[in-house]
Amino acid sequence: MFKKRLNKNMHRSIVLAKSGRHWVFAYLFAKKDRANIDDDELADFKKLAPAYGRMTDTALMSALNQGDLLELCDEE
Repeated sequence: MFKKRLNKNMHRSIVLAKSGRHWVFAYLFAKKDRANIDDDELADFKKLAPAYGRMTDTALMSALNQGDLLELCDEE
């Protein structure tokens, strides 16, 4: 799990897993709206990260098909 800066450092995201070409973003926020996440939120994200890190391609596709995850695509 790690924090990723986006849009010239104007936004932050919490990434639970990064595997090959797949990244699992759990939370996105603008720096103008909040400086950081709270300690309890961080602890919860750390609990979720291992499960997403172990997710197989089949499980990922199943979660996408069921609407449990949403795919974001970068056309570049």
